[in-house]
Amino acid sequence: MIGGAIKKALKNQPDSLNFLVMIIGFLLILFIKMYLVKMSYNIIAPKILKDQNAYKLTFTDAFFLVIILMS
Repeated sequence: MIGGAIKKALKNQPDSLNFLVMIIGFLLILFIKMYLVKMSYNIIAPKILKDQNAYKLTFTDAFFLVIILMS
């Protein structure tokens, strides 16, 4: 969905700039997903487990979880 719009917007740009913008876009989306996974788990898990000392997800844990779920 977004890939077509980005390709049209970057049509007249040099290839190196296109690659850089795609990498930055991928990293931005990855960090947004990591933040959402971390926050949602840390809010919901203690309520489900009924334990306030439940394991808190870190950004590293969220990164690996997002990578696993993306594949």
